[in-house]
Amino acid sequence: MKRITLRILYIPMMVFAVAAFLSSCGKDGSAGPQGDQGPAGPAGPAGPAGPAGAPGAAGTANVIYSAWLDVTYAPIPDDTGGVFAYGVDIPAPKLTQEILTSGEMKVFVNWGTAAAPQIDPLPLTDAFFGIFITTTFSLNKITVWANGNFGTVTDQGAKYQQYRYILIPGGTTARKSPIDWNNYAAVKAYLGLKD
Repeated sequence: MKRITLRILYIPMMVFAVAAFLSSCGKDGSAGPQGDQGPAGPAGPAGPAGPAGAPGAAGTANVIYSAWLDVTYAPIPDDTGGVFAYGVDIPAPKLTQEILTSGEMKVFVNWGTAAAPQIDPLPLTDAFFGIFITTTFSLNKITVWANGNFGTVTDQGAKYQQYRYILIPGGTTARKSPIDWNNYAAVKAYLGLKD
């Protein structure tokens, strides 16, 4: 009987001890120090694409360019009455003193047609075909000199040997151009020129 009484006393004491222990384990203590940051998790899926922006303005940046022009060369006589060279003045009313002194000026010739262009920049020296064409820029005009008559011709309704000029006002100095100004396709794409 003594054993049963001890057990009966023992069980409540155990319950009391466990309850006292559990009640002393509270969240009253201060926070511990910050732990190290863990590795980054995997990237989530991409979100939906945003709406398309409004189209920008044409990229000509104050560039002046002509249409493809018909030109007619005139013979320049030599002292013996023969022909020394050929020349033509192309009116360029927007070729100002400012562009002459701080801008860029280019002339291109299209040996082909508008439908099948074959374009070269001027000046041009072609030893294979014996062609020499040079340009002189002055206020409001461009003079083209050549060793042959390379003016515009029409054959079966198609025009060949048309000329186009491009005038670029000066901007910030000492900046290297991102394009080759002697490559008409690159110039056309960079400036947004239309044929």
